Amino acid sequence: MSPQPSTGSRALPLAIVLLLAVVLADLLTGGTALTVVAAAVLAVVAFVLARTRQKLVVAARERTAERDAERVARHRFELLARVADLLEAPLDSDVMLQRLTDLFVPDLGDVVIVDLLQDDGTLRGAVTAAADPAIAADLRRLREEHPIRAGGKHPAAVALRGGEPVLMQDVERAVRGYADADAHVRHVLDAGYRSALSVPLIGRRATFGALSFARRAGRDPFTPDEVTLARIIGARAALALDNVRLFDGLRATESRLEAIVENLGEAVAAIGADGELRFVNSAAAELAGFGSAEALLEAGGAALLARWRVADERGEPIGPDDYLVLRALQGETPPPRLQQVVEHGTGRERWLLVRVAPVLGVDGNVDFVVWVGEDMTAVKRQEMRERLLSNASKLLGSSLDVDATLDKAAWAVVPELADWARVDLPDERGSLVQVAVAHRDLEKVELLEEWRRRYPPDERDTRGPAEVLRTGRPVVWSSVDEADVERYAQAPRHAELMRSIGTRSIVIVPMLVGERVIGTMQLATTPDSGRLLGQAELELAEELARRAAIAVEHARIHAARTHIATTLQRSLLPPRLPVIPGLSIAARFRAAGTATEVGGDFYDLFEGRDRWLVMMGDVTGKGPGAAAITSLARYTMRTVAQYEDDTSVMLQRLNATLGADPERRQICTAVCVGVGAVVDDGVELDVVCAGHPSPLLVSSRESGAGAVRAVGRSGTLLGAFPEGRWTVSRVVLRDGDSLVLYTDGVTDTRGPDGGRFGAERLEATLRSMGPLSAEEIASGIEAALVEYGEQRDDVAVLVLTAAARAGDMAQTAVVGQAAR
Repeated sequence: MSPQPSTGSRALPLAIVLLLAVVLADLLTGGTALTVVAAAVLAVVAFVLARTRQKLVVAARERTAERDAERVARHRFELLARVADLLEAPLDSDVMLQRLTDLFVPDLGDVVIVDLLQDDGTLRGAVTAAADPAIAADLRRLREEHPIRAGGKHPAAVALRGGEPVLMQDVERAVRGYADADAHVRHVLDAGYRSALSVPLIGRRATFGALSFARRAGRDPFTPDEVTLARIIGARAALALDNVRLFDGLRATESRLEAIVENLGEAVAAIGADGELRFVNSAAAELAGFGSAEALLEAGGAALLARWRVADERGEPIGPDDYLVLRALQGETPPPRLQQVVEHGTGRERWLLVRVAPVLGVDGNVDFVVWVGEDMTAVKRQEMRERLLSNASKLLGSSLDVDATLDKAAWAVVPELADWARVDLPDERGSLVQVAVAHRDLEKVELLEEWRRRYPPDERDTRGPAEVLRTGRPVVWSSVDEADVERYAQAPRHAELMRSIGTRSIVIVPMLVGERVIGTMQLATTPDSGRLLGQAELELAEELARRAAIAVEHARIHAARTHIATTLQRSLLPPRLPVIPGLSIAARFRAAGTATEVGGDFYDLFEGRDRWLVMMGDVTGKGPGAAAITSLARYTMRTVAQYEDDTSVMLQRLNATLGADPERRQICTAVCVGVGAVVDDGVELDVVCAGHPSPLLVSSRESGAGAVRAVGRSGTLLGAFPEGRWTVSRVVLRDGDSLVLYTDGVTDTRGPDGGRFGAERLEATLRSMGPLSAEEIASGIEAALVEYGEQRDDVAVLVLTAAARAGDMAQTAVVGQAAR
C-alpha cells in the first residue's frame, strides 16, 4: 500500500492551477486587469488557506499521537501499579502466582506461564493463564508430561541461564529448534503462537524461574518497550515471589516448631521483657494446673508465681532475686537448675529441671526469655525412693543394738520424706510406748516427747497408732486442720502442742515382720515444707516400716543369740583357774567373728586320778557343732583322767570317741600337759601334741635366760584316723621357767600387709620379754597381737610358770575369756 500525500504537499500546485485558470478565463473573456488582479488575489488566498489547513492537520495528528502515547504509558503505569499492589499483598505463593499471571492476560500476552526450577534440574509450570482456557489446560498438561530441561534451548531455559530476557518474534518457525517433544510443537502450531517473550525470575541468591508471555496470530509482536516492561515486571515479581517463598518457608518452619513445641513433654513458655507471658504450650498449662494454654496466658505469670513455693534441690526456698527468669531478663544465661515446687493450696509437689535462655532484640536488649521446665517428678521420686531405701537399709543395718536401730528408723525418713517421725512399740501390757522420735527442727523434739509422755495413744482411737497396731492397716490423714486438732486433742495442752508442732498431714503405718505387727511408725509433714503426704509417700513409708521392723527384729534376735552364745562359750571354759601346786597360771581368750558365734578354741585344767592335767584344743568350725565337739572333748578327757595315767592313752581314748561315727568325723587338735610332782629343781611336765602347735618353753636360767624352744613332738590329729601315734615329751619346768600353750589364732593374726604373725615372731616376742611372770607373759602376747593387726580366728593363750615358793602359786583370773 503506497503512502498518501500530505495536505501541505498539495497546496502549492493547487494554487498555481487556480491562478492559471483565472488568467486563462480572463484572456478568453477579454477581462480587465482588475479582474486579473482579483484572480491573483484569490489564488494567493487559496494558497494561504491550503497551507493553514495543512498545519492544522499536522497539529491534530501530533496531538492524537501524544494522546495515544500517554494512554499507553498510563496503561503500563497502571499495570505496574497493579503488579506492585499485588506483589505487596500478604498472599501465599500459589495465590500470588495465579493472580500475577491472570493480570497479564490479555494486556501483555494471550498466554502467560511461570516456570519454576525444580530440585531435579527441570522447569515445571507452576501457574498458567490464557485467554482461551483450553490452551491453558493443554499447556499445563504439556509442562507436567514434558518439563523443560534447564540446560535446553527453550526460551525459558535460556532466560534462566543467561539472566536476560529472550524475545522470539516468529515462534512457529523457531519451535522445532528448541522443542524437546513433538507434543510441544503440536501445541505451538495448534494454538497459533506468533511471538514469545521470556524474562528470568532472579531472587536474592539465585535465578529460580522464568516468566513467559506468548501472543497468537493477529496481534502485533512484542516491541522493545514491552521487553523493557516485561524485564521490570519480572524483576519485581521475582523479588516479591522470593519474599513470599521465604515467608512461606518461615511460616512452615514456625508451624513445625509450634507443632513440635506443642507436643513436647517439657513445659515451654516465653516471657516478655515486661514479665508477662507471651507463649505457653499445653505441657506448661498442665504443669501449672490450668485447663489450657489460653487460660494460663490469661492468668499471667504473677498469678503463677503466687501459686507455688519454689525451693532448690535441698528444699531451701529460692528468693525472687534468684529466679532464673529474672536473671535471664537481666541478660544473664544461668546454668540449668533442679527445683522443687509445691503448690500452696494442695501441697502438690513437683520437681522441675529448669532451663532459661534470653533472646535479644535488634537493639541488643533482651526481647523475651525462653523458659523450659522438664518434669522430673517421677524420676526424682524414684531416685528419692531408692536413695531412702538404700540409706535406710544401711542405717538400719549399721547397728545390732535394738535402741540404736529404733532411733535410726525414725531418722531414716526425716527430712526427705517427712518433717517429723516417731516409732511406737507395745510394752509388756500391750500399750504403745514411744521408743524413738525425730524432727527436722531439733527444738521441737522435746514437744513431741511431751506430747507422747503426757498424752499416750487412746486404745479406742480408730485413727491413731492403736488402730494400726490392732488391724495392721495404715491410717492416713491427708490434711490436718484446726477442727481435727480440736477433735483429736485430749486436753488444751495437747491441742497447744499439736499447734506448736504444726502438723499438716500424717501417715501411720504398721511395722510388719511377716504377718505380725511389732509396732507402728508415724510420719508427718508441717507448713515448713508445705508438703502433703499422699499415696506415693504411703507406699514408701510402708516399705521403710517393713525394713525397720525387720532390722529391729534382727537386733532383738541378735541380742538373744549373743546372750546364748556368750553363756555357752563361758560354759566351755573353766569358770576360774584352779590352784595347781608349783605353778602360776595366766590365760587369755578372745573369740573372733560375731558375738553370736561359738568358737572352737578351748582350754581346760582339771585334776585326774593322781595328778593335774592341762589341755588346750582347737575344734574345726564354729557354732553349735563346734561347741558340741568342744564339750565332748573336754568331758571325755576329764572322764578318762579318772582311770588312766598315761597321757598318750588318754588321747587314744579321745580319738576313738571323736571317730566313733565314720560318716561324720569330728576333727580336733590338742596339746595335753600332765603335771607331775614338784621336785627341787621345779615341776615335771609330760607334754603330748596331737596335731597342735607345740608349746614354747621360755627359760629363766642365767646361762640361757630368755631362750625359747618348742617342746613336744607333733602327733596324729584327733578324730582323723581310727588309730594314731602320740609321743610323750618330759620336761622339767624350773623355777621362773614358763610353758606357753597357744592356738593357731595367735600365729594366723594378719598384719596391714596381709602377712601372718607366725611362730617365729611369737618366739621373738617371748625372747624380747625374757623370764617374766605368767600374767606378764600373757599380757605381752596379747598386746603384741593387737599392735600387729587383725584377729582372724579365735585366740587362746595359756601360760604355766614354775613357782617354787608357795606364795607364788596363786591362780590368775582369766582375761578376755568371752570377749567379742
